[in-house]
Amino acid sequence: MLTVEHEAQVPIVGREPELATVKDVVTRDTGALVLTGGPGIGKTTLWEAGLAVARERGTRLLIVRPSAAETRLPFAALIDLCDCVEAGALAGLPGPQRAALEVALLRSDPGVVPPEPGAIALGFLNMLRALADDGPLLLAIDDVPWLDAASADVLAFAARRLEREPVGFLLTKRPGRPVPLELALERRGLERLEVGPLSLGATRRLLSERLSLSLSRPLLRKIVEATIGNPLFTLEVGRVLVEQGVPAGGEDIPVPDAVEDLLGTRVAGLDAGVRRLLLALALSNDVRVDELTALEGAAALEDAVDAGVVRVEGVRVRVAHPLLAAAASKRSKPRERRELHRALASVVEDEELRALHLARATERPDDEVAAAVADAARESSACGCRQDAVRLAGPGALLPRRPRAVCGGQSGDGRAER
Repeated sequence: MLTVEHEAQVPIVGREPELATVKDVVTRDTGALVLTGGPGIGKTTLWEAGLAVARERGTRLLIVRPSAAETRLPFAALIDLCDCVEAGALAGLPGPQRAALEVALLRSDPGVVPPEPGAIALGFLNMLRALADDGPLLLAIDDVPWLDAASADVLAFAARRLEREPVGFLLTKRPGRPVPLELALERRGLERLEVGPLSLGATRRLLSERLSLSLSRPLLRKIVEATIGNPLFTLEVGRVLVEQGVPAGGEDIPVPDAVEDLLGTRVAGLDAGVRRLLLALALSNDVRVDELTALEGAAALEDAVDAGVVRVEGVRVRVAHPLLAAAASKRSKPRERRELHRALASVVEDEELRALHLARATERPDDEVAAAVADAARESSACGCRQDAVRLAGPGALLPRRPRAVCGGQSGDGRAER
């Protein structure tokens, strides 16, 4: 199996007040913080800095990075959160709670009667309490609106009932209405921190430290205005300047009308294999190292890591930034996405993911695909997630999906895109 080392922690520029707030909340055992801001503004970077602080002080972490590709998969986020939780942590739960939670986490067979949602939620709550008895615990969720409905309900249930237990929460999201988990955490003194644009001085430092670019003040001001102080877009402009040279006085900087087109340009310049891997992660965020290497080969994954567009974390692979995945999806054609869904269906091990990929690869009614989707729907129902079972079994499961917007769009249910 391919292994790639985690990339070194890059120093964060121009976010000293935000970092101080994150550190303060993370080091309070019952702290709760949600970082809000637009795409590419640096929420995830600050979130990861919070995780580093928690690790340094010995806090146990339960981490999940939900995505649009997983919102229809029942308990997908809960499974990821509990990925590092040993079986022994569930052993002390009352029998019905333990059995229900083990089914939801896909650690035991569902049996004939689906587990009660209340038993799953209560089992998760008591599992958190048991873990917290051994020391501080931090639940870290990057992009909380993309939690699947079943996991979101369980987390909100637990958050409303936690009292003085040393369980903290660190969340990120785009601006907008509070999600249920936020509302549930308000009684624990949830803090909200809006991550704003970089200042002119911070932009100068960012370009100098990351790209060794030294620019005049007028040019820096142009970059800040064009990118709205967004560090992700600022770095993309900086890369263009490194490649093409700094424009002479009076010339425009090479920034497209829509700054998100910068990411599309970067995706278009990637090797074909790397673009295909990026699109695969856009279509299914929960693809593992062995599955991606089976899809495109180990060399392509290594090239994607070297290009800075994906990161390998143990057996999991994730996109360096969700906007890169969105750009790959936006620049792809429907036929390309259908073919890749078909290829993903042949390599993923999860049967529900396989069924969804088969459905999204299909243009016309197909008995084999319909049977696979029906089986997956029955599994969802057996795991106690009837709503997801209805969605999976419904006619929409067999309809082709449109690519998601790169920036600032809305999903079909009104939530902001990643």
